Amino acid sequence: MRNCWKSGDPALNSTNLLLIRHAEASGQEPDADLTQVGHRQARDLADRLRHLQVDGVVSSPYLRARNTATPFATSNGLAVEVHDDLYERVLSLEPLPDWLVHVRRSFEDFDYAVGGGESLNATCNRALSALRDVLALRHGLPAVVTHGNLIASILGRVDPAFGFDEWRTMKNPDLFILTFEAGTPVGYTRIEAQADE
Repeated sequence: MRNCWKSGDPALNSTNLLLIRHAEASGQEPDADLTQVGHRQARDLADRLRHLQVDGVVSSPYLRARNTATPFATSNGLAVEVHDDLYERVLSLEPLPDWLVHVRRSFEDFDYAVGGGESLNATCNRALSALRDVLALRHGLPAVVTHGNLIASILGRVDPAFGFDEWRTMKNPDLFILTFEAGTPVGYTRIEAQADE
């Protein structure tokens, strides 16, 4: 596990949610499905989550996120609730052949945006608003399935050391317990992948 806390240990009245990057996908489009490996990862994820006492499931509207969430939700009699603002960061409105250069620059300057796209700050603000909506549902531990750049924008706000290189090493799926105090994320713990993944 990797722990990061902004200031000390979380307060006793803090609130947690499980932030999950989707399983391996066939593409980046909103309707891109999981690969065969991704579908297996989603089934395996259901087993991994069983001991965490997750009692609510919220997903990005993108198909790859919903299909990552569905096996666990179905096996536990839970509905997958979709929050429209949990979609992946829009890097640019036009294809960028050198897109990775722009992603790197955006981690160096969270306000950097290109081609009508979102900065990491804008992505983070949108995501945090959505996550506060999730927390308002008053689940004991909600699982939120979303996307790598969006998750990295949040973790980078909590921990400035979480940057481009850390984003590049994120896995599909990847799991983080995110802790909030008074609606603000103050720390996270990464749940390491199991040996057979």
